[in-house]
Amino acid sequence: MSIQPHRSKRLSISITARSQRVPVAALVNPPFERYLSAAEASLRRVVLDRWFTLIGRTSYDYRTRLANLSELDRYLDLLSPRPRFPPGGRRRLNVLWASRLPGARIQVTESMVLIALRVTSTAHNARR
Repeated sequence: MSIQPHRSKRLSISITARSQRVPVAALVNPPFERYLSAAEASLRRVVLDRWFTLIGRTSYDYRTRLANLSELDRYLDLLSPRPRFPPGGRRRLNVLWASRLPGARIQVTESMVLIALRVTSTAHNARR
């Protein structure tokens, strides 16, 4: 089982209130691309070498709602490497947050890919 960030959908920030959602920015994380490429290459290798077979692959969005800007900063600090706002993104967030509706939340959306693999009989016999 492998859970990893989606290749083409970046972590995004929005402001939500009632039934409205206002997109703020998609965060960037260039150093992470290298790690993601290495993980994908490793999965490809074990399938090509017939140690595992691919059972399935599915995408889903994980959404977290935060109460304020300091919670967002703490949340982003927990991610490694820490993503950053594109130019103007933090300023846009601050402007939108200052004019938010009562009860508004900051929504962080992380798009993930779940990859399921099964050990092949070749790999199972090689371990004996």
